[in-house]
Amino acid sequence: MKKNTGCGCNDSHSHGCPPAPACDKVHSKTGDCTVEPFPALAEEERTVVLSDISLQALVEADIKLPDFAREIKHIRKNVSLTQCKAIPSFRFPSTQVKLFVEGIVHKNIQYVEDCSGVIKDYSVDVPFRCFHFVDLENPLFFPFGEFSQKGSVDERRELSKDGHGADRCTFGTLTWEVFTEPIGCKLLFAAVNELDILENFDNWGRFNKITEKMEVFLILKLSQKQQRDAVPPTLPPPANGVATAQSSNVYDSIRNIINR
Repeated sequence: MKKNTGCGCNDSHSHGCPPAPACDKVHSKTGDCTVEPFPALAEEERTVVLSDISLQALVEADIKLPDFAREIKHIRKNVSLTQCKAIPSFRFPSTQVKLFVEGIVHKNIQYVEDCSGVIKDYSVDVPFRCFHFVDLENPLFFPFGEFSQKGSVDERRELSKDGHGADRCTFGTLTWEVFTEPIGCKLLFAAVNELDILENFDNWGRFNKITEKMEVFLILKLSQKQQRDAVPPTLPPPANGVATAQSSNVYDSIRNIINR
C-alpha cells in the first residue's frame, strides 16, 4: 500500500483552504438564468480601516547552539506572522473583536568558537502567540447579518392523495447562506527588545546555551471591505417566520424573488 505523503491539496491551493473533495457527481438539467433588480445595499463598496493597534508579546526561549561558542558576534532578527485572525465579539459583535496573533522571530546567530577562526552561522525560529480583546474605532458591517441558519429550515410539504397527511415522496425546503466579508489583518511594524543570558559553560569558558527574554512589539492594521452608506439589516428572521422590523424589507425581497 502506498503511503500518503502529500498535503492533501494541489499546487493552486497549497497556501490556502483547499476545496472539499467531491464524493460523486450527478447529471443535471439547467435552464436560462433570470436577472431581476435587487434593492441596492449601498452606493459604493470600499475597504474601511477598523482600527490601527499596537500589540506587545513577552517571550522567553532557550536556544542551544550546535557547538560551544566563545563569543556571539551578531544576532539578526526578523519578525513574521503565521496567524492573525479577528473574531467578532459575542457581546459587542460590531464594535469589538477577539484578536488571535501567532508568529515567529527568525534569528540568525553568528558566533566564533575560539579566539581565531571562521565565524559560524546558526538560524533558529522562536515562536510567539497572544490574544486579546480589541475595541474598534469603526464598526464592522454585515449586510445580511453575521450568521447563516443551518438548524432552522423552511420546509414545504404537499398533501397526500388521500388527504390524510403529508406526501412522503414529495417535499421541498428553503435554506440560505450568508457570506460575510472577512476581517483583514496587516503587519505594519515590528520591533524586538531582548536580553540574552549565556549559560552552560565548559572548562574553557565557552557556552552553548542562550536564554532569551524578549518583548515583541507589533503595529497591526485591521480592515474590512464594506458597503458604505447602508443600514445593515438582520437576516434571517426568527425560526417562527416572524420577521423583525430591521430584517423584513431585505428578507421579503429575497423571498419574493425566490418564489417567483
